This record gives sequence, structure tokens and C-alpha cells, in this order.
Amino acid sequence: MTFHSFSLVLPIQFWVWPRHKIWQADGREGGRMTLRRFEIRWASTIGRALLPPGLLGGVVDDVDLGEAIRRECSQPPWYAALLLRASLWLTWFSPPLTLRRLRTFGGLDSAAREAALERLLDHKMYVVRATATFLKLSSCMLLLGQDRVMLAIRAYEPGHPNPHPARP
Repeated sequence: MTFHSFSLVLPIQFWVWPRHKIWQADGREGGRMTLRRFEIRWASTIGRALLPPGLLGGVVDDVDLGEAIRRECSQPPWYAALLLRASLWLTWFSPPLTLRRLRTFGGLDSAAREAALERLLDHKMYVVRATATFLKLSSCMLLLGQDRVMLAIRAYEPGHPNPHPARP
């Protein structure tokens, strides 16, 4: 006879604000994470610091990375999107710790943004490095996974020369 200690499964609900259901873990309506408008702006700013305009000859310059990250957070269950949201917050408020400047990421010039990202990606604490790397990889996937990028690099046409060769 086998005894299962977790035979009763109860739905778990998470409420952030009393009037607005932001996420629930039981799979019912509202089980997705919704980014706030300011978080979408942050995602756009951080994303363009990671992947600047002009990438791949400008094929994806018009892609709004903030909106792409918002969609990415709204599709999986809340717990899968939580790390993406946490990485946005960590990056946005990192300059006082990484650069010793009393500003947010949005208050930095492009060179300082790049320096802040480099320091996050090279931080001594693994959790910080991993979170920054996750944000970088997610941004790359969202931008470089666009259909027009696949067409521009001829990803699905073997044997054809690449019109955008890698730069040294």
C-alpha cells in the first residue's frame, strides 16, 4: 500500500491589488502576468541598450522591444514570467550599485547604460549574473526570432549566401 502525502491539491491564488487580479496560479482567467506601462517603457529602454538600432542592417529597428516583452510575459503562467519581470526591475535600479550613480537605468547616457549592463553580466553574485543573462537572452530571442530576421539571414534557405555576413 502506498501513501501519498500530497493527495489533495488546492488551487493557489495570488492577489496583488484588491481590485485587480494580476495573476492566479490555478489556471483560471487572470492566470497570466501583466506588465505595467512603466515596465513596458523600461523593457524598451533596456532592450535597445542590449540590442541597439542598426543590428542586422536595420532589419528590426522598428520592433518595439517593450511590447514584445509585454507579450512574452502575458503568454506563459505567472511563475514563468516572474523572472523576466524581476530582471527588468533589477536592471532598471542597478546603476547605484553597479556605477555608484544615484540614477535609474533610464537616466544614464548610452555609454553608461552599456557599462551598467556589462557590470551586471560580470557581477560576482551568480544570481545577478544569471538574471541579467536571462534578460539578454530573452531580448535576443524576441528580436532575432522575428520572421523578417529569418528571411534577412536566409535561415531556412540552405546553400544560399548570407547577405549580412558576420562582422569581425
